[in-house]
Amino acid sequence: MPNIIKVKCTGPDGHENEIDIESVLGTDVVLSGTPIETGRPIPQRIVRRCGVCFEGKVIITREMIQESL
Repeated sequence: MPNIIKVKCTGPDGHENEIDIESVLGTDVVLSGTPIETGRPIPQRIVRRCGVCFEGKVIITREMIQESL
């Protein structure tokens, strides 16, 4: 089941974009046996283009990601 959050863009109209957290963070590799700590941190912020307009950016913060997990 995808974990989707809604984030408004920074453009003048503030379009609402649906962001799939798994597509932003990427997939993890699971190994059987002794767990290996990858230490892969969640980025402080991720910036993507708005899916509707050209001038807006969608900013996803670490706090948004942590709240959705």
